[in-house]
Amino acid sequence: MNALLHPRHWSLGVKGGVIIAASLALLLGSAATSYTLERSTAAATADMLRTMQVQADIQRLHTQIAEAATGVRGYLLTGRDDFLAPYRIATRQLPATMARLQETVNDPEQRSRLDRVRPLLQNKLDSLEELRGQRHASSVELQQHLLASKQVLDQLRAEIGAMNVHETELVAKRTLALQQASNRNLWMTIAVIAAGLTGALATLTFTFGLVRRVRLAAENAERLNSDLPLKPTLATTDELGQLADRLHQASVLLAGRATAAQAASQAKTEFLARTSHELRTPLNAILGYAQLLEGGLSEPRDHEHAVQIRLAGQHLLSLIDEVLDIGRIEAGKLTLDRAPVALAPLVAEALALMLPLAQQRSVTLRHEPTALAVMADRQRLRQVLLNVVSNGIKYGAAGGTVSVSCTQEGSVIAIHIDDSGPGIPAAMQDRLFTPFDRLGIERGKTEGAGLGLAVSKSLMQAMHGDIRHQPGAVTRFTLTLPAATAPEAAAIASAAAVDVAAAPAIATTHSLVCIDDDAATRTLIATLMQRRPHWRLSTAADVAGGLALARLRQPDLLLAAAGLEDAELRACARKTVVLGGAADTSAGQLSKPLNVPAFFALLDLMEQTP
Repeated sequence: MNALLHPRHWSLGVKGGVIIAASLALLLGSAATSYTLERSTAAATADMLRTMQVQADIQRLHTQIAEAATGVRGYLLTGRDDFLAPYRIATRQLPATMARLQETVNDPEQRSRLDRVRPLLQNKLDSLEELRGQRHASSVELQQHLLASKQVLDQLRAEIGAMNVHETELVAKRTLALQQASNRNLWMTIAVIAAGLTGALATLTFTFGLVRRVRLAAENAERLNSDLPLKPTLATTDELGQLADRLHQASVLLAGRATAAQAASQAKTEFLARTSHELRTPLNAILGYAQLLEGGLSEPRDHEHAVQIRLAGQHLLSLIDEVLDIGRIEAGKLTLDRAPVALAPLVAEALALMLPLAQQRSVTLRHEPTALAVMADRQRLRQVLLNVVSNGIKYGAAGGTVSVSCTQEGSVIAIHIDDSGPGIPAAMQDRLFTPFDRLGIERGKTEGAGLGLAVSKSLMQAMHGDIRHQPGAVTRFTLTLPAATAPEAAAIASAAAVDVAAAPAIATTHSLVCIDDDAATRTLIATLMQRRPHWRLSTAADVAGGLALARLRQPDLLLAAAGLEDAELRACARKTVVLGGAADTSAGQLSKPLNVPAFFALLDLMEQTP
C-alpha cells in the first residue's frame, strides 16, 4: 500500500498539478517577500534622507544665527547699514528653517531639544534687535548687553550642538539599518533566484522524464508494429505506465498470433511451391506441343488457334513464376548473385525485349546513355525493369512514350521509368505494391494478376534497394540501388574490353572493331554481338589501341565514337561508321544511344555486301 503512495504512481494530472502548485506557491511567496523587503528598504531610505535633511537644517540654523550676530556687531562697530544685510536675511530665513525642523524631526529626543531651542532663538533675535538700536549707547551699556546676548548664544549653541551630535548618531544608525535592509534584499533575491532555478529544474526534470517515457512508448509501439521485443519500462501505475502494460499485453498476444501466422505462411508457401511445381510439369508439355502445332499448321485459322494456346500458356507460366517468387521471398529462400552490373546494356536489352509489345500499342521506347553501374543480381534487376516497363506500355497511353534515365546521388543510383499514362490516383497509392491488387482495373481487358509490382518491390529490397512511385505530371517509378565502387566499375570496363573472339564457338565470317571510351557502350555492343556468333568482335577504349586492333584484324566494319576516328583508321577497314552522329548508316553514321534495329540492319548489310 505504501509503495502505491510513491509519487511515481500518481497520475500525470496529479504530478503536473503538484509541480504547478509548488511553482505558484514559490512565485507568490517570493513576490510577497520581495514586496515586504522593498517596503522596508524604502522606509529605511526615507528615514535616512529625513535624518540628513534635519542635519543639514541644524547646520543651516547655526550658520544663520552666527551671520545675524556678526552683522549686528559689524553695524555697531562701523555704523554702516550694509553690515545689517546678513542680519536681515537671517531674520527672514530663521523662521522657515525652524518650521522645516519642526516638520521633519520625529525623534523624541530631538523634538525635546527643538522645543528648548525655539525660545532661546527668539531671545537671541530679540537681543540682537535691541542691540541694533543701541548704536549710540555708552560702552558700559553695550558691554553689559553683549555679555547677556553671549550667554543666550552659548545656550543656543549648546542645544544646537547637542542636536547635531545626536543627529550624527542617528545618521550612522540609519545608515546601518539601510545597509542591513539592502543586504536582506540581496540575500532574498539570491534565495528567490535559487528557488526559481530549483523549480525550473524540477519542471524540466518532470518534462524530460515525461518526454522520454512518451518516446519510449512510441518506440515500443513501433517495435510492436515491427514484431520486435519491447524495451523495458519503469514500473508505474500512471497513464503512461498503463499504456506500457497494455503494449506489453498486446505484444504477448501478437507474438502468439505471429507464431500462428508464420506457421500458416509456411504452410501456404509450401503449398504454392508444390502446386506451382505440379502446374509447371503439364504446362511445359502444353507449351512444347503448342509450338510444334504452331510450326506445323498451315491453315491460318488453325495456326492462330495454336498461337493463342502458346500465348495463354506463356502468360500462365509467367503467373506461376511470379507466385513462386512471392513464395521464395516470403520463405527467405530467394538466392541472389549480387555483382556489378552495367546499366546501359541491361536497359537496352530490356527495352529490346519489350519492343514487340510497344509496337502493338504504338509506344515509343527511349533511354538516355549512361556509364553508371550498380550492385545487383542482373537477372532479377532485368526482371524488375521488364515488369515496370511492361506496365508503362500496357497501362500508359496508346501512342505514348516510355523512357528510362539514370542519375546518381552519392552512393545511390536511381533508375527512372517514365510513361505518359494517366497516373495513379492518390487514394490508391497505398495499395500500389499489394499482391493481387490491380487498383480497380481487374475488370479491364489488360491481362495481369497484380503481382508484378509486389514482386518487384520484394526483389529490389532483397538487392538492398527499393522501388517507389513519384506522383507528378508523368507516371514515374524510381528504382534505387547501391552504386558499384570504382574497382568494381573498372572490372566491368576490363571485362568489356576482352576480345570475344578469344574462344569462338562458331566459325567467324566477319569481323568488327569498336573504339569507344565509354565502357557501357562497349559492353552493350558486346552483348548485342552475342546474337551474331559468326562475327568476331574486338574493342578498344582509345585510338592507339583501336589502331593496333584495326591493323591486326583488317575488320569488315569499324565503329568509332565521334572524335576518335581518323584517316589512318579508315584505311584499315572495309567500312567505317561513326558512333554518335545521325541515324544514317549510308552516310557512315549511327546514333548514340545505339538504335538496336539499325545496328543489326547495318550488320546484315555488311554480310550481304561483298
